[in-house]
Amino acid sequence: MPEVFVYTAKTRAGEKRTGLIQSDSASRVALILGEQELIPIEIKSKGRTFKPGIFGFLKGQQYEDLIMFTRNLATLYKAGIPLLRALSVIKVGPPGGNFNGAIYKIRDHVQAGRSLSDAMSDYPKIFSKIYTASVAAGEASGKLDDILDSLGAMLERDLELKRQIKIAVRYPIMVVIAIAIAFTIMITFVIPRFVTFYSGAGAQLPVPTKLLIWMNQFITHYWMLIIGGIIVFIFVLRKFYATDHGRTFFDTIILKLPVFGDLVVKGNIARFAYMFQLLMKSGIPIVKSLDLLADTVKNSRITAEIKIIAESFKEGRELTGIIDKLVFFPEMALQMISIGLESGSMENMLLEVANHYGKEVDYKSRHLTSLLEPILTIVLGAFVLVVALAIFLPMWNLIQVFRQ
Repeated sequence: MPEVFVYTAKTRAGEKRTGLIQSDSASRVALILGEQELIPIEIKSKGRTFKPGIFGFLKGQQYEDLIMFTRNLATLYKAGIPLLRALSVIKVGPPGGNFNGAIYKIRDHVQAGRSLSDAMSDYPKIFSKIYTASVAAGEASGKLDDILDSLGAMLERDLELKRQIKIAVRYPIMVVIAIAIAFTIMITFVIPRFVTFYSGAGAQLPVPTKLLIWMNQFITHYWMLIIGGIIVFIFVLRKFYATDHGRTFFDTIILKLPVFGDLVVKGNIARFAYMFQLLMKSGIPIVKSLDLLADTVKNSRITAEIKIIAESFKEGRELTGIIDKLVFFPEMALQMISIGLESGSMENMLLEVANHYGKEVDYKSRHLTSLLEPILTIVLGAFVLVVALAIFLPMWNLIQVFRQ
């Protein structure tokens, strides 16, 4: 496993240089420094840092690191810098970070005679199947620089789509959380004090107030049971979601949600079209491209429909004949792909599909608040009504008691 080494070296002109290098041994660091025409003076180990299993899902900063790596590699390759030298120069994020550790390993494999795409395939959680397949096609066609440019553009568009969807769902989630906090405070602190006051005055408590009191007593006496139940429920839910049937069940519910479902569908179709266009541009056959895309789309229901489209291509049937089998895949997108296939302008048509649904996601995410206003108004109204009835009805009863 690679370690981080701190080195001190001199150039041929006598200038002193210091820095960090990841390597398996100090002798390997000395060889790297020699390739850079540096004379090593001191090399010290800083400890192991690269852990292959630490990546998990590619999110946030890691996704941005991938974009930066792709753009830098494309620029250096276009400038005529050899691949090994380019991989040595590129540094992404912290010097001893996981991404740089992966780059170091890839460079080592390429130096040993493996192709760049083959070396990247050792890190599937960083470089997806589409990414490595595109790089492989670029290496075979001699157009690696163009493919890397396209990959960088695709990743940037994909990241922008994800950000738009996250921004879109942020407001309603905050509203729901605020209501939950307010409801908890009401049950825990406000209602018990009102109960003590009203009971002492002899006022009869109405049904809404009794309901909130019952909830308060239940939570107070059985909070450990409630927490245990929530933990068990989450565990069972995760186990169920891990099965094919469970994932299909939940993914179908997500796609059928009002407003959100349409946003998820269009976001996935835009992403699908961007990637499909890139694979076509790379020279990868349509059927193989669709097989790769089916493995990368995140919603299992849309994945199943992409597989139906792939089967249609394999059997040589017209796409318009499978419209009735597709529940979520938009008919317009399928028609545009079919026209592109017939006219020989598949790449351009896929780009049009991607741009169209990308704009749809952008529009919906910007106007999501207004689209959700009726639903949020009903939820807030119901909450205010329950609170008002629970607090003010006892006051009315108390007034009646005083009048008597």
